[in-house]
Amino acid sequence: MSMIKSARRATAVAAVVVAALSGAVLTAPAAHAAPKLTWDTTAMKNPDSRFISMWHPGKHIGNVYWSADPVAGSSLGDTLYVTDLQSDGYSIRGQVKQVSTGKIVIDIGTAGKTAPAGVQKTKNLKEGTKVQVRGCVMKAGKSYGCTSWYSGRA
Repeated sequence: MSMIKSARRATAVAAVVVAALSGAVLTAPAAHAAPKLTWDTTAMKNPDSRFISMWHPGKHIGNVYWSADPVAGSSLGDTLYVTDLQSDGYSIRGQVKQVSTGKIVIDIGTAGKTAPAGVQKTKNLKEGTKVQVRGCVMKAGKSYGCTSWYSGRA
């Protein structure tokens, strides 16, 4: 066999090996994804408030509740309540974002607490301030999914 034929054959064999290996890499099974977060919202008497029930994976694990001026005439102001209902190693985090600035003005969670657990934080925002509220599932400081942002007001 001539040198040219040997070189061509070696190149062809190498191409087949590379293609086979590439196919193996491309068809490797996907890693298992974290369980999917689902949620629903409940209509509130005060349309500026929001209640989000969170489910992960298929279990009701917690709630995030934005209460615009929870008690008329009180000094509480606007309050975010976060509850974790399951002792499953995950925690619940709630966030309130001020729409005009895009800044998170309240960020609280149940990490480090034994479920069932609840936390709350109050911030007296100017009346009528547009906000957005969401909840997230956390574990060891890592997010395992967040709800959509929902509109509200202070």
